[in-house]
Amino acid sequence: MSGAVAKAGGVAPNILANDPRFGHLAQLTTRLGDADLSTLLVYLVDQVDAGWLPALAEQFHVAGDEGWRLSQGARQQRELIKQSIHLHRSKGTRWSLQQVLATLALSGQISEWFEYAGKPYHFKIHIDLAARGIAAATLTALEAMINEYKNARSVLELLALVLSNRSAVPVLALATQGGELATVYPFQLESLQQRASLNAALAHASVEMVTLYPAA
Repeated sequence: MSGAVAKAGGVAPNILANDPRFGHLAQLTTRLGDADLSTLLVYLVDQVDAGWLPALAEQFHVAGDEGWRLSQGARQQRELIKQSIHLHRSKGTRWSLQQVLATLALSGQISEWFEYAGKPYHFKIHIDLAARGIAAATLTALEAMINEYKNARSVLELLALVLSNRSAVPVLALATQGGELATVYPFQLESLQQRASLNAALAHASVEMVTLYPAA
């Protein structure tokens, strides 16, 4: 018992540490310093275990159609929870729609009716889904989230989704090489042609000699 009292003397007042009745209780208090309190710090959103994120999303009202269905991974879920108070304070404004889209890494452009001469209180949204693609569930979740954050009197006139495929284009190369081999032999005459005219000439000269002898 005395050992327990001495061990507890560092954390309990002397009046308790020296009382044998409180020795065991004082010894138990030393275990509090070894307790892991991280599980209690659930509001440190960047550090809390990912298993607590759905419960925090319910508490801060960003679960379901308020953005949770469109979140991809724990990083976006943590960011959505951290932005929840600002999103609800500005709910019904253009900023809240832009902010929730940015939080979920959705590149969107909002156009209100007076910017394109449309019907009063109508608006359009163009969203680039090149990074994530589109599915029926994604489209439904987008429309539901927009209805959660838009002004109650506003009407979504158009939701345009931009899809593109960005992939590496294979590089094809082709090289050709050609040549011609020519052999030049010494020049040889195969035929001769004479183009000059032929002039033939003939000359004849004759001499006759007569000798006269005397008569015999």
